Amino acid sequence: MPFYGNSYIFDGVPSEFYNLYLGQIGGEGESTMSGSDVSLLTQKVFRRPTPYLMGAEQTPVLTFPLSAYVPGELSAPDYSAIAGWLFGQQTYKVLRICQEDMQDVYFNAFFTTPEIIRIGNIIRAFTTTVVCDSVWGYREPKTYTYNNYAGYSTSDTIEFYNESANSAYTFPPSLVITANVFGGSVTITNVTDNNRQFIYSLDSNESVTFDNDLQTIISTTKTYPLSSFNKHWLRFLKGYNLLMFSGNIKSVGITTAPIEVKIG
Repeated sequence: MPFYGNSYIFDGVPSEFYNLYLGQIGGEGESTMSGSDVSLLTQKVFRRPTPYLMGAEQTPVLTFPLSAYVPGELSAPDYSAIAGWLFGQQTYKVLRICQEDMQDVYFNAFFTTPEIIRIGNIIRAFTTTVVCDSVWGYREPKTYTYNNYAGYSTSDTIEFYNESANSAYTFPPSLVITANVFGGSVTITNVTDNNRQFIYSLDSNESVTFDNDLQTIISTTKTYPLSSFNKHWLRFLKGYNLLMFSGNIKSVGITTAPIEVKIG
């Protein structure tokens, strides 16, 4: 078990509800998958000794063993209730490990391959494998609001730190821009990303919501808002990003995706 916490919460239910606690079952140590490996996408060409690197992706999904026990014996009816809680789910459920350095981290997970451990023909514990939906654990999304803009036109510079462990681009699922009474073009330039420019033409008092991940737009004034957009969806590099806002803006709100966290 790759954690030192004593308990966990799965699907909103704490393990203490079943008098169940985390613990190492047998052995002095173990190795576990960290979910940080990469798969290389390459193309080999005849007589070229070095293959072309087409890209890389972080795989496979994070998996880790988990062992749990009860201080006394575990009756068959009690284990049946625990099994109904943990196993045989039809979708990912949220798993949180109650550990000091993981208070804000969660996993979308399945519990698989359960095995009962008996001592003296009495159920004392069980082991299982946790299979996550990605190579990451997650922290909750964060929302940043910039609403102190006044006057005809605004120009502002914002330092935005993308906390994601993902080395690829991160596309925030919610960007909300509200125009002032004048309307007009708004430009967001990510200076760090080779001055990539996000440009949208706002109506007076229009409020528009961009899902940069799914690439959808909802406007309070336009039926076809995509025609007012240069289609350079807002994206962040891992780490530091310097953003420049300009235009007839009343307010801007950015909500990140769940923040990917590498688990060692």
